[in-house]
Amino acid sequence: MKAVQWKSKRNSFSHTQIYTAKQNKRVFVLATLFTSLLATSAVAQELSIPCDEVEEKALAEAKTNEVERISAFKPATPLERVDPRYPSSAARKGREGWVRLSYVIDEEGRVKDPVVEDFFGSPSFKRSALSAVKKWQYNPAIKDGEPTQQCHQAVQMDFALVGKTGATRKFIKAYKNVDEIFKAGNVEAADEAFKELSSWDTLNRYENAWLLSLESQIAGAKGDIEREAKSLSRLLASNGQKRFNNAVFDDDYVAYALQRKILLDAQRGYYAEALKSYSTLQEMEEQQARVDEIAAIIQKIETSIASENNLKVPVSIGDNGRWFHTLVRNKFAFNNIQGELDTVEVRCDSHREKFTVAEAHVWHIPQSWGQCQVMVKGDSETKFDLVEVAKG
Repeated sequence: MKAVQWKSKRNSFSHTQIYTAKQNKRVFVLATLFTSLLATSAVAQELSIPCDEVEEKALAEAKTNEVERISAFKPATPLERVDPRYPSSAARKGREGWVRLSYVIDEEGRVKDPVVEDFFGSPSFKRSALSAVKKWQYNPAIKDGEPTQQCHQAVQMDFALVGKTGATRKFIKAYKNVDEIFKAGNVEAADEAFKELSSWDTLNRYENAWLLSLESQIAGAKGDIEREAKSLSRLLASNGQKRFNNAVFDDDYVAYALQRKILLDAQRGYYAEALKSYSTLQEMEEQQARVDEIAAIIQKIETSIASENNLKVPVSIGDNGRWFHTLVRNKFAFNNIQGELDTVEVRCDSHREKFTVAEAHVWHIPQSWGQCQVMVKGDSETKFDLVEVAKG
């Protein structure tokens, strides 16, 4: 793995400003928009996935003389997006981070049912992001001349202070101490020291990324693939973007993180996540060697998805009481529930439904709904198996 040099706080970098937080200090929030089917992101540009995205994609890819247009879809367009407020306590301490949200745009152009899928940094960022996105207003999506829902929108809001970059001397000293303990082979002691360091309420984005890199190594040494995969996912979300000249790690390290995450997601049964990371890796320059190295794993994933075997994903719900998973099949069930599960919400490209949970009941999702994500709500530490049921 290629060594990455520390950057001092005196170095400066530029950003594209989207949302200006209401603080005396000049602070801002970057909004990077994602969709359920697109692995790429954009700043200062809204990426929209219509509820009938599958239909639109098929029409776009087919030859003109081979298709007959079934419907006309016009995606929602933003009318008003309220600036998230940068929490004053976090700004004073130099705390930075991000929040990833998903939501639906209803027939009246309102944001409905936003949920926090993940975050890193101050918990106050979650409250600020949710408060802002609930006030956003759109011209609703139009299908066949009538307003319609636009499903599975997502946004990542990055809370960052202008001109703030690099690690403090205090952080570097503490980080090196944890790293030395880890390299000496005392993994448990290193993990305890890491947890103490990660509890600091002054960590900036640059320090967050380094901290998550260290956590992934500690988790890997302990054989905790769930924690390692989560830390790598958060590292990639914290890294910034090369095109805005604010990336913490270089392309080689990012490619390594993607490659490692693909391997872990393949083991965990998170096949949709693995395929999305693979697409991102393929789009990177000068990373063909890593693409070739991981191709056999991708082939196994695709073979498993197409097989007649059920796909089992062991799950333990975290402290936030929610678990998210993108399906690769249109039938699923819950087994071996240990604890309490409240509801399962299915958010697809063209439809969404919410259900109570019944063990061994098989949910059959119409193919016309497109790709789907399930959001399961339940008590923390509840364990269960999500089974993606084979065809037949």
